[in-house]
Amino acid sequence: MPIYHDDNFGTWNNMDDPEMVSFYHKCQRTNVTKRCQGCEKIVNIQPHYAYCNTCADKIERGMEF
Repeated sequence: MPIYHDDNFGTWNNMDDPEMVSFYHKCQRTNVTKRCQGCEKIVNIQPHYAYCNTCADKIERGMEF
């Protein structure tokens, strides 16, 4: 099974499901390139997101920027 990874959700699971693969590709088509407000890296994320997946995970664990 191929590995799917992006700046929105990190590594995708259950990618043997055609509906999940379709959703992944839909997300990729609607991503925009912008600077993450946490790490300040240029990432491809959804227009309404401010943080990449790595930074969002850190925020969920209590880290503040």
